[in-house]
Amino acid sequence: MRKITYFTLILMMTLLSSCNDFLNLPPLNKITEDQIFGTEAGIESYMATLYNKLPIEDFNYGSESGFNNWISGCFVPAISCDEAIHCEWPHEIMGPTDNRMWNQWWAYDNIRNVNELIQNLSSSTLFAEARRTELLAEAHAIRAWYYFGMVKRYGGVPIIKSPQVYDPNNLEALLVSRNTEEESYNFILEDLNYAIENLPNTRAANEKYRINRFSAAALKTRAMLFAASIAKYGTYDKNGVVGFDNPNKAKKYYEEVISAAKIIIEEGNYSLFRENSDKAKNYQELFWVKGDCPEVIFVKKYQYPSKTHNWDLWQAPWGYRLPEGYGSRLSPTLNLAEAFKMADGTSGVLNTNSDGWVVDASGKIMEFDDRTDLFKGRDSRLYATIMIPGSKWTNAKGDVSGIIDVQKGIVELNNQNVTILKEGGAFTDEYQYGNTTLNVIGKQGIGGTNESTITGLYIKKFLFEGNAPNDPKHSSLDQDWLEFRYAEVLLNYAEAAAELASLGESQYASNGLAYLNDVRDRAGVEAAPALTIETVREEMQVEFMYENHRLWDLKRWREADKLMNNVKMKGLYPYYVANTQKWIFKKLEVGNAHDFKPYMYYIRINDDQINLFFGDFTYW
Repeated sequence: MRKITYFTLILMMTLLSSCNDFLNLPPLNKITEDQIFGTEAGIESYMATLYNKLPIEDFNYGSESGFNNWISGCFVPAISCDEAIHCEWPHEIMGPTDNRMWNQWWAYDNIRNVNELIQNLSSSTLFAEARRTELLAEAHAIRAWYYFGMVKRYGGVPIIKSPQVYDPNNLEALLVSRNTEEESYNFILEDLNYAIENLPNTRAANEKYRINRFSAAALKTRAMLFAASIAKYGTYDKNGVVGFDNPNKAKKYYEEVISAAKIIIEEGNYSLFRENSDKAKNYQELFWVKGDCPEVIFVKKYQYPSKTHNWDLWQAPWGYRLPEGYGSRLSPTLNLAEAFKMADGTSGVLNTNSDGWVVDASGKIMEFDDRTDLFKGRDSRLYATIMIPGSKWTNAKGDVSGIIDVQKGIVELNNQNVTILKEGGAFTDEYQYGNTTLNVIGKQGIGGTNESTITGLYIKKFLFEGNAPNDPKHSSLDQDWLEFRYAEVLLNYAEAAAELASLGESQYASNGLAYLNDVRDRAGVEAAPALTIETVREEMQVEFMYENHRLWDLKRWREADKLMNNVKMKGLYPYYVANTQKWIFKKLEVGNAHDFKPYMYYIRINDDQINLFFGDFTYW
């Protein structure tokens, strides 16, 4: 907890005494505390370092490697839930359960840094009172964000509001026990309320990417939804270090979600992105917008060449990879694809016979002239999120155009009996059927290499399709990360309204349903007739796929151990029917079974962090 980001004077300089004057000169390669907090430029630069440490799980977040990293191999939260399977290591699902457990973020170095700023700003005379209050509000929002990043991982954590001072004669003063999870969320709420009260609605052009009143309110809707969910669905233990002692306390936090969302909905100038009449293209292009966008509340900016990421490098489909290779690391699950409903709101789950072949309502194996026909008439977000077999694709350099040619093998279909003639093998494998030479697998698999899809699907979301402004290779991609979108605020309100209705408070349900259906309308899905908890959860799943919401949502709803304990994910394999020149599909389990146990709802604090404390470890 004693770590400080700025440099201090060398201790030796304070201990040595000499007649030589140069020993009394300040070092030229160090920055003192006065230089940082004694100037406006110093404080602004210091604030920028705090922003860089925000726990934003973006393109450069890795479950095993943390924030602002290269995310080696793309081990991201999507493979720890039902969104994706890694093409090469399908067994790497949750990461270790020991001292190396994934998704760690113990942030007391960052907490100390923001507390230093708050302390120095509180007594600073550099700014007019209004500006000083605004900067303090910004710092409180950042501190709330830091704490939320920890609390959602560990439960209750030590609340430290001011920088600790090392006194060798009073080490006990440094020993801080963990607060309860309830106290921790209340502290986050306190900081965010202060921020919302004192931050401006808008920023000047040179500050447009800093937290404003509405982005603080958006953070509040997310954090308080977590608090409410844990209160309602979590288990109370360790004297409150995890869980809440009364599920009725959830009501307070759901109401806080409503109040924060209303600020944004009623006072903010935000709306859903609707620039393209093609609903699938519209949703796809939302994640390419580089300028102002009516849906974006808080964005993490990327700009080539100074700040970049590698999403396209890791995810471009096999055969369309970027010059440096890689690609295809995450294979979307069929579980994910089936979550996209039909446009009329009915289920998108594919029916199968006992052998796994996709069948119609009468039990007859379905044949298609085009592979994409299987997914016709669905929620338009499907076509912007996943590359389905046979779908069109142009790579980022714009010099290759074609389709996602996914095929598992060649079969004959006679009287509903399927005979597999040949499947799998190399990309060059062929099969002679009469006078026709057929390729056994597609140019994008399935098979041929361990870097092609293992589920039959590829990721499309975020990938830039079009003429890239630079050569797309390692560390060259610069799509922005949309951390808070207006769609999330609408659905957070809807979830809180549905949960409150289940508790007997139905006055928000009408607005909640309207906001839910606004999001569905943008996607081309028929309006839901009623607001239910399940309907909201289903909408969140498809709206935020690969935005690193799903794993945390399943955790806070306490659904992860039900959906992902000893359960394998599903894939979809297309086969070419040689005798009818059509396509049929097989639904099957792929990869290793997920193994999520209830104790994994909280992340284990690393021993090296625990050992920094010398007090009572009872609740660590």
